[in-house]
This record gives sequence, structure tokens and C-alpha cells, in this order.
Amino acid sequence: MKKKKLYSAFIMLLITAIALTTASYAWFTQNSTVSMAGLNVNVTAADGIQISMDAATWKAALTVEDIKGAAYTGHVNQVPDSLVPVSTAGTVANGKLLMYKGSIGANPTTGAQILSAEATVEQAGATGDFIAFDVFLLTSAQTQLYLTQDAGVTSSASKGLENAARLAFLIEGNVANGATADAIALTGATSAIIWEPNNNAHTTSGIANAANNYGISIDATSVVANYQGVNAIIPVAANVPLNSSDTTYFQTVTPTIKTGTAPSGTSTLFTINAGITKVRIYAWVEGQDVDCENDASGTDVTFNIKFTKVA
Repeated sequence: MKKKKLYSAFIMLLITAIALTTASYAWFTQNSTVSMAGLNVNVTAADGIQISMDAATWKAALTVEDIKGAAYTGHVNQVPDSLVPVSTAGTVANGKLLMYKGSIGANPTTGAQILSAEATVEQAGATGDFIAFDVFLLTSAQTQLYLTQDAGVTSSASKGLENAARLAFLIEGNVANGATADAIALTGATSAIIWEPNNNAHTTSGIANAANNYGISIDATSVVANYQGVNAIIPVAANVPLNSSDTTYFQTVTPTIKTGTAPSGTSTLFTINAGITKVRIYAWVEGQDVDCENDASGTDVTFNIKFTKVA
């Protein structure tokens, strides 16, 4: 294969989700589903980098049909018809991000809101609570990738759901070009690169949710430094309040990458080596974000990821 010098490369991921209308606050306490009315995923690369869903058939671009269907045998690519708010502390086990689905209840004594949580694990197909899939990147030289300035998460209604969005990238490993079976078998990720877009934007309802349920005082443009990601199953009987930081169930999450609504430049992402690199991508609504509340639902959200070599 003819080698070309890589001047720029980008990968774009567009995911559009339409949410059901709900009321109240925190983790969507009534209808907990964000239904997917449409899904558009485009993955495109410039000279010097190729993309594949199976580490064998290489293209300059991938469509949503590729991502949904053209994967390798035994894959666990989950592109659901609906999304549910979930939470993670960024813990990785066996090459996958540990996710938990929360439910809101009331403390039987005080009436205060409490959180319980169960593990939610990805499965291949159109079911599940979040998006997760593998891509393979082929390069002829070590390449530093960045998020472009216009990468981010948007909503046509700007009701705040876009402010609770998260994405994560797990680098599973790298093998030589042509080692298809070895590339597929890679599950070596031990950590996650978590990206929080729109970290400086909050709606009136998000501000109220922060104060009433998490004890955090913010304004419309505050940057919340971190949050308590769920890191274990939380039994109902534990009566865990929403603003808990009990390390039995939670871990402080400081996203690796934070971008505002108008980034001023690129953001360093990760380096891929020559050969085939397997990357697992996650996209979800973070239930522990103060902006994940019922008034934020009933809108569309677009995840727009662009990778570039140019800093």
C-alpha cells in the first residue's frame, strides 16, 4: 500500500437523539428514556489514515450503516434505539467502561431524594442505555490526534441536555499492519479519556438542580471542576442522597478534556502509533451531571467529534 504523508486527519461522529418530554428534576425522574429519532454517524479521514470496523476492510470514511453492521464477528458494538442517563467514574475492566444506571427514590424517613444504581453492560445490537463501538485506525507513522475547535455537542432547542453529554475514548492497543486477528483481540485499555463538552453552560433548571440536589452554587457560565461518578451498584436500602460522595459508591471524576461552548483552539486527545490502533468510543448522558434533569429532555442532541493532526 502506498504510504502518504499525513497532513491532517479528522474523524467525525454525529449522533442525534430526540428525548421524550418529562418533568421534575435529577436523572429524569419520570420518563427515563431519551429516544433516538435518528442516528447519523460519519467517520472520515484524510490522506495517511484509514478507518475500519473490522481491521480488514479499510476505507476513507465510515457511514452509520458501517458502524451498525460491518463489524467483526464477536463484536460488542451497541447503537441503541434509545438512551437512558447513566453514570461512570471512568473505571475500565477488560477493555470496557463500567457504566451504572440510576433510579431516583425517596428516603422513607426524610422524604429527600436518594439514588440507587445497577450495572448496565453493553451488548451487540440496538438495545442498551448508551452508545459504544470499536473503530480501527491505520497509519504509517506515529500520529498525535487533537479534537478540532468545532468539535462539540449541540442541541437545536438548547434545553440543557447537551450540557450533560459525555464521550470517552479507550485505546485498546496497537498491532502491525495486516495483523487483523490480533487487532480484533485487543482489549488492553486500562483507563478512559473522558471528554466533557459545554462545561461552561447551564440552564436555569440546571442551576436549580445543582443547588437543590447537589448543594452546588453555580451561575449560567460556571465551570464545575468535577462531579461524583457512580462506581458501584447502589442498593435502595442504602438510602444514598444525590449529593453523596461516599467512596463506597462514588469516585470523583475530573474529565480529561473539558471544552466550553466556544473553544478557542484544539484539544490534545491521544497518540496512535504506526500500524493498526483499536479505539473504543462511548457516548452517553451523564446522570450525575447537574444539567441532567427533566426539563432538559424533549430535545435533540448532536455529538460532533472531529479529530485532527493539526494542533
